Amino acid sequence: MGSSITIDQNATLNIDFVISMFLLLVIMGSVLSIALERFEVVQKADEAVQVRSISEKVASTIEEVYSGGEGHEIKIEMPPDIKGSYYEVKVNQSGVLVQVGGYSGYSHSFFKKISNYEMNQPEVTMQPNRNYTLRNVKEAKSNKVIIF
Repeated sequence: MGSSITIDQNATLNIDFVISMFLLLVIMGSVLSIALERFEVVQKADEAVQVRSISEKVASTIEEVYSGGEGHEIKIEMPPDIKGSYYEVKVNQSGVLVQVGGYSGYSHSFFKKISNYEMNQPEVTMQPNRNYTLRNVKEAKSNKVIIF
């Protein structure tokens, strides 16, 4: 009744072992694929957070300059890139829009006049890796935020 294990000198594989290894490889491949997809989602989410962070930083700086009164100014430094990608910041009277790749972040702002150093532009585009000075100046009876 007792069966003993015998060693096959020819080292042949049985079909159970082959099927088990095949299933193990399929499962490992699936797990790796899911892990890589999740990693890409995390990277894109981090990029979106940075986009939103830049838009909030510029919008809050504009609010601070505007509320500081005439002559108040703040210098702001734009980061060189967002996760290695070029980005663009557009500022107008209603808010700040940051665009990079397929993402955009928008921060609303209360209605105020925004212009550049030429004093006649309703929208200002801010470029990466540059420093800007935001200044509150008086124009007629109202204040205006100028981005240099």
